[in-house]
Amino acid sequence: ATLKTSRPGLHFWRALLAVALINCNFYAFTKLPLADVTAIGFSRNLFLVVLAGILLHEKVSYHRFFVTLIGFVGIVFIVQPNYGTFQNASWIALLGASLGATMMVLIRKLTATDSNLVMMTYPALAITAVTSIPTYLTWVMPTYPEFGLIALMALAGMSGQWCLIQGFRLGEATAVAPASYVRLVFASTIGFYFFGEIPNLVTLVGSVIIVGSNIYLIVLERKGRHLSPDEPAHHSVV
Repeated sequence: ATLKTSRPGLHFWRALLAVALINCNFYAFTKLPLADVTAIGFSRNLFLVVLAGILLHEKVSYHRFFVTLIGFVGIVFIVQPNYGTFQNASWIALLGASLGATMMVLIRKLTATDSNLVMMTYPALAITAVTSIPTYLTWVMPTYPEFGLIALMALAGMSGQWCLIQGFRLGEATAVAPASYVRLVFASTIGFYFFGEIPNLVTLVGSVIIVGSNIYLIVLERKGRHLSPDEPAHHSVV
């Protein structure tokens, strides 16, 4: 009964999105600097503004939509168009961001009926099932240090997922999502310390635009809540 759900369809689609998102991220991380992939990943919050308005019926003002467009300008800086085309890895990273935004919408819907345990279990089972075949075909026995890193990655992933789900349970989608910008600091630090990656000026400018636009979205959210305290918690008032 603990793992019972009345919305198996949403869990199915969320699991598929999770598998696709993981593959997009893994590919992007092998081709691009950590800071670039992380900054592009923040664009999911911009995609979320649009999707939340369409699928969650959260009100999206022209002001918020305009700020979102500015954020996408920052994405253009980072992916650095070359003769009208994007690098393949940048495209994949951007696709992953859009999939992440869609998954956030589903998480927001599922928090209304399902527990954190249910929402963490089904995607994990689906990812395990889907990846078991390629894992079997290409398996290489990890060393003990690699096993330790895998265990640490699994623990961090599960902890992060729980925090994300709990955040969406307590707050509105467009208000909760931008709280993860500290990841850019960690990604830049790790990229520099372990891989010698130094973000170039264009990447820094793009990151500032993306993060700045999303922080401004938070300001709009809080201002709207302050001006309209009687609004229901599941509707944006900005």
